[in-house]
Amino acid sequence: MQCISNQKPADFIERREYQRSSLPLTTVIGNTPYAIENWSFSGFKIANYYGVLQPPRITKLKILVPTAGPGALFQTIIETVRYEPSDVSLSVKFGSLDIFNKRILNRYFQEHLVYDTVANGV
Repeated sequence: MQCISNQKPADFIERREYQRSSLPLTTVIGNTPYAIENWSFSGFKIANYYGVLQPPRITKLKILVPTAGPGALFQTIIETVRYEPSDVSLSVKFGSLDIFNKRILNRYFQEHLVYDTVANGV
C-alpha cells in the first residue's frame, strides 16, 4: 500500500504567482462548453478538449462563473500555451483579464473559501 501526502515539503518553493483553484468553471468556445479543470488569475486548463485551438493561438472566449450572480458570463482574450494529448487538455493564459472580470473571479473564489471554512468548522 502506498501513502500519498498532500502536504508540501518544508523546503518547497511556490513558483506560481497566483493560487490555483479547482472550483467549477466553464468556458464556451464557439458554441461548445468545456469544463475548466483548474484555474488561477493567470490562466486555466480546459479538460477533455477536442477542438481546433492549438498553441500558439490568441482568441476570445467566454467564461461562465456559476455562482457569481449578475455578470457571471464574461468574454476575455486568451493565449493557448500547451496541448496535452495524454489527458486531452488545453492550457491557456489570460491575455487580458480586466479588473471587472478579475473581481468576478475573486468574489467567486472568496465565497467558496468562506463557505468551505464554515462548512468544515475551521
